[in-house]
Amino acid sequence: MKLFAAKFQMRRKHEKKNRMTKNFCKSVLIFVFLTAFVSAAQAKPDLMVSRVEITKDRSGLFIQKIAVTVTNDCEANAAASYVLITFKQNDQRDAKAIYYVGNTVKALKGGESQRQTFDVSSEKISVGRYIYVEADPYKKVSEASEDNNWRTLFPDGAGTILSQAQCAS
Repeated sequence: MKLFAAKFQMRRKHEKKNRMTKNFCKSVLIFVFLTAFVSAAQAKPDLMVSRVEITKDRSGLFIQKIAVTVTNDCEANAAASYVLITFKQNDQRDAKAIYYVGNTVKALKGGESQRQTFDVSSEKISVGRYIYVEADPYKKVSEASEDNNWRTLFPDGAGTILSQAQCAS
C-alpha cells in the first residue's frame, strides 16, 4: 500500500509539473502574440511625394502638365488622402499663390504608389515658377511623420525618407 501511495504521490507531482509547464507555455505564447499585435497596431503609414515631373508646352515657356507620384513609404496601410499642388510667385513662405490643383489619392498599401497627371496648360504658368506639392495636406491620415509630405520644384527639395523602424515608433 505504501508503494502505491508513493507512486500516486509522484504521479500527482509529475502532473502538477506538466500543468505548470503548459501554463507557462501558454503565457509565453500570449505575451508574444500581444507584443506582435501591439507593434503592428503602432506601425503607421508615411505618405510622401516621391516624384514630380513637368511637361512644357511647345514654346517651352509654360507648363502644360504636371505629374505627381504619392508613395506610402512604410509597411502600414494608409487611408485615402489628397494631394495638393500650389504654384506660387516665388519660394518665400508668404509668396502669393498663383494657382492650386489637387485630387484624391486612393488608399495605399505599404510600399504602394499612385501617379496622377494634371493638365494646367490653360493657366499659362511659366516654367521656373515655384511649385509646392503636398501629400495629405489636411492631415487626415495619421502618419509616422507629417514633416516629409512635401516636394518642391524651382528650387528642388523634398522631405526626409523614414526607415521602417521609424515607421513603427
